[in-house]
Amino acid sequence: MYESPRQYQKIVDDKVSVLETYYGHKIRHGQKATCLRCQEEGVYDLKGKGFAPGGGNAIYYSTVFFEWRCRLCDYRMIA
Repeated sequence: MYESPRQYQKIVDDKVSVLETYYGHKIRHGQKATCLRCQEEGVYDLKGKGFAPGGGNAIYYSTVFFEWRCRLCDYRMIA
């Protein structure tokens, strides 16, 4: 939560590497996917902190919750 953009990118790169090993294929910024937490459709945001390329539901790595989650997960939490 308090990391610099460079530190955040390093964390995301490490977490993407784990996902790529698990799924057996490359994970790309803007790629359509299903949120690991809630199973909603979205796209990976690997360059920011929760904003989907072109709008829509972003799937991102949260350094607050230490998990992959999406904007819909966040909205449900505050509702």
